[in-house]
Amino acid sequence: MLIRKSLKKKSIVALTIYLAIFIAVFGSITYWVVESPVRKKLEENLDIKNEFLAAQMSEPLHSSVGVLKSVVGLGQAIQGRQALDAALRQIFTLNDGIVISGGLWPEPFSIHADERFSSLFYNRTADGQVDKIDLWNNPEADGYHVEPWYTSVYDQPVNTVAWSEVYIDPYTHVQMITASSPYYIDGVFAGVATVDLSLNNLIRFVEQKAKEQDLGIVVRDANHQVITEYNFRVSQDIYTSQRRFGDFDWHLEVVNARRLVADQVFDIVMGVERGIIPVLLICVMLGYYMINQYLIKPIAIIAKKADASRQGGNIDMRYDSPDEIRYLIDSFNQKTVYLEQERIKAQASTKAKTAFLATLSHEIRTPMNGVLGTAQLLLKSELTIEQRKHLKTLYDSGEHMMTLLNEILDYSKIEQGHLELEKSPFPLSSIIGSIHSVYHTLCNEKGLTFNMHAEVDESRWYEGDKARLRQVLFNLLNNAVKFTSEGQVDVHFSEVLKGEKRQLNIRVKDTGIGISNHAQSRIFKPFEQAESSTTRRFGGTGLGLAIVREIVECMNGDIVLTSQEGQGSQFDITLQLDSCEPQDSAIHVERKLNYSGLNVLIVEDNRTNTIIIETFMRRKGFTTHSVENGELALSAITERQYDLVLMDNHMPVMDGVSSIAEIRTMASKEKDILIFGCTADVFKETRERMLAAGADFIVAKPIDERVLDDALYQYASKLFQYQGATTHSTASPSPTLN
Repeated sequence: MLIRKSLKKKSIVALTIYLAIFIAVFGSITYWVVESPVRKKLEENLDIKNEFLAAQMSEPLHSSVGVLKSVVGLGQAIQGRQALDAALRQIFTLNDGIVISGGLWPEPFSIHADERFSSLFYNRTADGQVDKIDLWNNPEADGYHVEPWYTSVYDQPVNTVAWSEVYIDPYTHVQMITASSPYYIDGVFAGVATVDLSLNNLIRFVEQKAKEQDLGIVVRDANHQVITEYNFRVSQDIYTSQRRFGDFDWHLEVVNARRLVADQVFDIVMGVERGIIPVLLICVMLGYYMINQYLIKPIAIIAKKADASRQGGNIDMRYDSPDEIRYLIDSFNQKTVYLEQERIKAQASTKAKTAFLATLSHEIRTPMNGVLGTAQLLLKSELTIEQRKHLKTLYDSGEHMMTLLNEILDYSKIEQGHLELEKSPFPLSSIIGSIHSVYHTLCNEKGLTFNMHAEVDESRWYEGDKARLRQVLFNLLNNAVKFTSEGQVDVHFSEVLKGEKRQLNIRVKDTGIGISNHAQSRIFKPFEQAESSTTRRFGGTGLGLAIVREIVECMNGDIVLTSQEGQGSQFDITLQLDSCEPQDSAIHVERKLNYSGLNVLIVEDNRTNTIIIETFMRRKGFTTHSVENGELALSAITERQYDLVLMDNHMPVMDGVSSIAEIRTMASKEKDILIFGCTADVFKETRERMLAAGADFIVAKPIDERVLDDALYQYASKLFQYQGATTHSTASPSPTLN
């Protein structure tokens, strides 16, 4: 469809009108007219306060420099100690500024050859008295000439003034600073003059000014050490007025403490905004109306219609504008029709695939019943060692083919969401035992070491699908044995209690070829293996691990792979299984029942299968009779007494399901005859139909003679119902746990 009007242009026009009004009114007035000049003026005012405060602070500090120069002058002019002492006392007595102590510090041994230290140091007390302090003249001390305030001006030019860092006087605990200057006699360095300044008055002055003007103030010395600070709080985007002052290079930083510059600007701007808020609201409402009318409302209707049409159907709504929304509606409707057609095709394809797999399974299992059945019969006959070896290879190859077929059928069930798990109690020991018996032998034959360790209580029972759990372990162990040429295969079982549920952890580890990092993400995908060469070298469908993962996830579990190429692989499985109380052990006792005199009717249209089944049954002692379809089976049952019927399903004239249903509706005692369904169709639906029709048990093809023996024993009472109890034989002694 040709788009003649653009929805994008409509939305741009509506938003442009809104943004133009917003920028023109709000932006011009607020930022161009108000914010910038107001901020600049307020910052200038703060700078003026900073400058004035710096000048007031500098005055007493500069006056202290005058006192220091007076002390230097006395040291250079007066030679007598007594006169010098009197003059210095007079200076510190008359001085009432921030200088509280000071004096002269001659070079060691410069006054008396036998007197190392001879300083004249004075301190003004709180009551105005001046005391001479001789503490620094202790001959045992290191001496004042090594102090930083002395060495900083040692042998420096005349009139040099050095300021110390701010320090706390150890005796008065007053924050102080010292100014030092050298003095010379006859051009020769004679010592150092100092004055000590108390910063208490300065600090009080700073606090007073800060309170009066609502300022935050911090004063730092030349080394950026804080001298005093009052109410100084700095935040992001705050304006700070900074200034250096005095010969001593101090720093003064000032901020507005109560109302910051930004706050003052904000208040002024907000006053302007209150005047234009009504205009902005009108703009917003107009913009919203336009966007809602032309954009939001149609899209909301489309979303609602699309949600209602998930199962098929078009979007039916009135929309006349030939823009993108009209195009979207028409395109959606066209694709809905297309997707509905594709859905019908996909359903038909799925049904066809299911039917094909059912047919494929039946057609493969039917001849494989002949192959494997014949192999089982021959293995029980007299054979040479070489013949038995070849026959065993034939049987194993047939079993492998059936494994591949079962994997394909299992994944087909997974794809269709038909994978169902049973939930019945079972002992973990039964799975451990079967694994050990199978894979200990396989590993020995291949020269591998098989280790199995269980940290789970031997009496532990779980409630779950025992067959699927065994399938998971067998798939992993088959791979471990297949891909390991030397070394070992390890299986480890452990258990963790989480809340009230028990978590079963299983680890399968091998020392095989390993899996590369780039291939590890693919091995759980169907029909894929780690490398293309793996299929050529080891065979397989690539479905095993995909099926394992699906089964584990259906059990609310997780599987994790850890592998390194050339060093083996490790699979860690976590399963959430409900533990249960131990049940009465299902004991299978090997019994040789006496089937002599029992009649079995074999209903089978395939002649090869008929021969195999007849041979199985005759060796057990049965008298066999066979027919080709269900209709002939009905006639045979009415003409002769049979103890057992082995019924195929897919047959001409009348299939097995119909025949079984007809037998169960007979008025005579033959309706209660024991019937085993014997079919190559292993799909659940076929089994359920045969059981629903009246079959007692289903024996899958290819027939496993052990399964057939178990079924005969399980239904022995019904098998011998027409013969009497005297025909039952006694049991052989060795029970084994299922």
